[in-house]
Amino acid sequence: MSEYKIVEIERKYIKEDYAFAEAAMNQEEQAGWQVVCVAFDTAKDMRGNMVITFRRERE
Repeated sequence: MSEYKIVEIERKYIKEDYAFAEAAMNQEEQAGWQVVCVAFDTAKDMRGNMVITFRRERE
């Protein structure tokens, strides 16, 4: 059985090179999570926040 975690990164932290988002993904990977999906939430704002979905096998 898998478990999932969703992390939202506010648009103001996303720079042209996405270094902040990459650092967040690497941090979660060290904790055993795997990136499943990266998307932008544009429901409220066309620029949108980045939403990252992680998955790992439940222990």
